[in-house]
Amino acid sequence: MEVTVEKTIAPLEERESIEHRVAQSLRALIVAGQLPEGTQLVQRDLAARLGVSQTPVRAGLSRLEREGFVDFGPTGRAFVSRLTREDFEEIYAARLGLEGLAARLGAEAVGPKELASMRMTLRKLGRAAAERDVDAYLALRWELYGTCYRTSGRSRLVAEVERLYRRSERYNRIVLSTAQRFRESLGRYSDFFADCKANDGAAAERGVQDALRWAVASVAAELPSEAECS
Repeated sequence: MEVTVEKTIAPLEERESIEHRVAQSLRALIVAGQLPEGTQLVQRDLAARLGVSQTPVRAGLSRLEREGFVDFGPTGRAFVSRLTREDFEEIYAARLGLEGLAARLGAEAVGPKELASMRMTLRKLGRAAAERDVDAYLALRWELYGTCYRTSGRSRLVAEVERLYRRSERYNRIVLSTAQRFRESLGRYSDFFADCKANDGAAAERGVQDALRWAVASVAAELPSEAECS
């Protein structure tokens, strides 16, 4: 008997879109602190809250586990992952190499169009810093860096750098938890823009790496170790 493909393989686009939206919604709630670390994530409750079935919730939680936002306990229960010193240091160590490379390649290739966009973003960053608008600030910070990084033409590299940046957002909020660190952070972006304007890839790489080391030095001691969280 002949079986047609249309009857055996269901369209994936709609289902995958729902799973993506579920993961996106939960990620946003976790990053914003509305689902604090250690919160148990009950699939039935989340499905009711999001207005979907438990199937996309289960898939969304699995995706967030791979991204480091969710942990599954020995009984299969899901929890918002803990923020720890080790996790923070490991994420930033990975960013140090990959983001430094993206900065160097991007700064060497950036042109007038990208610089105009970055200049506008830098002004917006200043306003967000003055208002202590962390959500806008973090989004604009990636917009500034991403504009530079994408000029490298290294799409796989930029995608991985962005993944690590999103993965570190909860830690970024801790870095920006004081007015002084906000100010120090903003000054580094002006320097980065100047390096891009000069097409100085080596200086841009050093600047990004120095900023990441500064973040670790500023915050790591404030975070509990994994042993303390267990």
